[in-house]
Amino acid sequence: MAKYFAYLVSAIALAQSPTERPRFEVASIKLHPGIGNLVHIQPLPGGRLVVENFSLKFLIQTAYGADASQILGGPDWIGSDRYDIEAKAEGNASGKLMTGPMLQTLLEDRFKLGIHRETRQLPIYELTLAKSGVKMPPAKAGACIPFSMDSPPWPTPAPGEPRPIFCGFRGFGVEGLNRKLEMPGVTMTELASALSRSELRRKIVDKTGLAGEFDVHLIWSLDTPSSADPSAAAGPSIFTAVQEQLGLKLESAKGPVEVLVIDHIERPSAN
Repeated sequence: MAKYFAYLVSAIALAQSPTERPRFEVASIKLHPGIGNLVHIQPLPGGRLVVENFSLKFLIQTAYGADASQILGGPDWIGSDRYDIEAKAEGNASGKLMTGPMLQTLLEDRFKLGIHRETRQLPIYELTLAKSGVKMPPAKAGACIPFSMDSPPWPTPAPGEPRPIFCGFRGFGVEGLNRKLEMPGVTMTELASALSRSELRRKIVDKTGLAGEFDVHLIWSLDTPSSADPSAAAGPSIFTAVQEQLGLKLESAKGPVEVLVIDHIERPSAN
């Protein structure tokens, strides 16, 4: 009877044990040498993930799909220390899997990250229509390649071949003192999500009511003009640019925002 009871307890524990979380087979984490300003993350074919010059805070944002304003707590070094990561997953994992659940597991294993989620009433921006009307052109059919992050990463082009143009958010560019956002074939929800990752540091909610997809081209100033050189910042503020170039507005509001509260974090364990 005792043996049967022990077997029963063991079987119940096994049945209730959590499913093994997706993880990288191997991963190298190193402090970035501090040379250059390039910030880069790229899932590659064959289950490879390459990260260059990312702060831990930015890694948490990427792994959990959060904006900077949604990460609360933690020591100052999570925003100042920069890391380079090379990781390898089994098989040909998708970019979404590597930059989401697998990166979460890596942060929790190597940085001992402990977090919990809360919902708080916080300042947000609502993306609305401006009186001038929409200035974004509808997306041109065939101008970009639809691509899902659920699919394996796109093969790297051979030398001399043009890089494919994918639909959606591809990151921010820089032109002198100006910042640039190019988003072909995007919905307003996707635009709001991309703008949330800018220096505005607030969640942005789509309230435009616009359906369909648009081609977005936006340039705004990273800095305000100095008294020594008033012409140094050539572009408008992001608020002016959104209104003048897209026919939209960013309006302050308050709303429910899910935040990630850091309960514990350590500098990474050795490779």
